[in-house]
Amino acid sequence: MFSNLNALIDNLSLDHRRGAAEIVEDTHELLADIAAVGAKEPETALTLFRRCIKRLGRGQPSMAPVLNLLNRACRLKDKLEDDWLKLEFALTQLRTHSRDHLTEMLFRVDDLLKVESTLITFSNSSTVAQLIVASHEIGRIKRVLCSEGRPIMEGLTLARKLTAEGVPVTMLTDAALMSRVVECDAVWVGGDSLSHEGLVNKVGSLALSMLCKALDIPFVSLMSSDKLLSPDLFTFFRLLPQNPREIADDDADLLDVQNEYYESIPLELVNYVFTEKGLSKPANVLRMIGNEPISPLFRELVQDGE
Repeated sequence: MFSNLNALIDNLSLDHRRGAAEIVEDTHELLADIAAVGAKEPETALTLFRRCIKRLGRGQPSMAPVLNLLNRACRLKDKLEDDWLKLEFALTQLRTHSRDHLTEMLFRVDDLLKVESTLITFSNSSTVAQLIVASHEIGRIKRVLCSEGRPIMEGLTLARKLTAEGVPVTMLTDAALMSRVVECDAVWVGGDSLSHEGLVNKVGSLALSMLCKALDIPFVSLMSSDKLLSPDLFTFFRLLPQNPREIADDDADLLDVQNEYYESIPLELVNYVFTEKGLSKPANVLRMIGNEPISPLFRELVQDGE
């Protein structure tokens, strides 16, 4: 009867093609739909809720906003117990608050450094895409260089988004993009997580940041504060290896193939972080991180083991 909700849980837990903001938006909707089930079938809703937290917490452990959302949903469930109507309302408010962050970032787009000629971006972040479009519309970006985003080609998805909005885009291979850093004014990337341990983003971001450091080019991460990861939640954070057959299908059983989507960039290589509060140095953004309590339910479902 609720196979559609179970399918959504599975799809979101395995979704590594889209950016964190898109996955979080769908997770907000999924959690609210599950809570709506609870008004008539509380036992079914509880089963779905627990499965959602467990599958997404273990399937997307490198995405701070997913971990933050799941923990906050569990804290609301702990507080409201079996009042599913109140939980649905509270989850809807949480979703609205999350959406407001992007609106505030777009409102502050003038705070971003002006790109006189060329911007490089990397991977596929919906937040970065919207801010590039907004910047282009007010004449602060003239053209964008981006790359394919192997092995799953999410960079091509980004290029299509930007082109559809009238942004001049040049598409390159991932390796070629590194060679073109010298001609850009800035590099903008998204980010799946920011903590005292560093910035986590698509593999290749570290090389870009190192090139920017050597060439004195601003390397900027654009993300909402939902992507800040507290020390307590960092316990649940992991970088998962991905399917080697995406790189070498026929030879994956014979070769040592390492397919990793994400990597950590030391914060000393990040010039600025742009959040809904504006443009800041990484050290100032880290001060926004609080020690958010971990829900016992979240801990039970997401920690390693069955």
